[in-house]
Amino acid sequence: MRETVSLDWRSLRAWCALAILIGAYFLQAPVESFAIAPLKQAADLHMIKDGAMSLEAYAALMIVRLGWNALLVAAIWAVLGRPFDGFPLKDRRVFRHIVIGLLIGLVVMTAAILCIVFVGDARVSHVSQPAATALKFGGGWLLADVVGALGEELYGRAAILLVAERFLGWKGAVLVSGLMFVVIHLGNPGASAIWLVRLGIQGALLAYAVYRTGSLWWSVGYHAGWNWASAPLFGAAGSGYLDQGHLFDFLPYGSVWLTGGAVGPEGSLFAFLAVVMAFVLLRKTLPSIARNCGGEFGSRSIL
Repeated sequence: MRETVSLDWRSLRAWCALAILIGAYFLQAPVESFAIAPLKQAADLHMIKDGAMSLEAYAALMIVRLGWNALLVAAIWAVLGRPFDGFPLKDRRVFRHIVIGLLIGLVVMTAAILCIVFVGDARVSHVSQPAATALKFGGGWLLADVVGALGEELYGRAAILLVAERFLGWKGAVLVSGLMFVVIHLGNPGASAIWLVRLGIQGALLAYAVYRTGSLWWSVGYHAGWNWASAPLFGAAGSGYLDQGHLFDFLPYGSVWLTGGAVGPEGSLFAFLAVVMAFVLLRKTLPSIARNCGGEFGSRSIL
């Protein structure tokens, strides 16, 4: 992978885009609260219900977040003078990239959880529920996680990369994306140092995948598959939250270093191995693309 794009940090457009990005970060929470309040009142939605995340409330929040971050990316595109069908959204292989990413995220997170079980620090049991209920929650959470992943990737792997690469190049942008992935999760329940370090590495992986594949769609699929395997499928805490209607029960009782503690298997040492596995699988399953983006900001060649 190499870069031929010239840095653009002296450009007024780049600084305006950075100001929009920073402003959007601080405005996101109040905007989401304002937008979701009528929905909560009309449908009597509660984010935490019986000790677990409500599917309906979570889905509503993710839809609002998706809309907000889509507007953010559009604003940054406009300020930077980019075409609205350009990098990193335009991709003729969207479905393929999403599916491959989804499967890899599902496989590596499942592997991490099964490793915890294998070493004897947790057990997994089946939740007794009607097939229709399992299908409702399993399918519902998968759709919600895809929407949520797309919203988060629009911020972390579209908006941030488009701006950061103007100042630091693609390698610096990857590091900034990883750092911001940590920052936006600092308030999650049970956040631990090891979990935050793993988040930073995973955020950098997701950003690297954008430059390797030429779009953010692998990252969207991987992000959704990872999240779905953890909480909706195995019933473990996902980023500190339990999900309503999970299909299995993950019952940890061993070392916090291995189980992840309150934050779930994502905070386990095995989660680091899962990220390494994902990196290897990304490179094995998808060849690096060569991409040139000409115009006002020079050209980028990613190999």
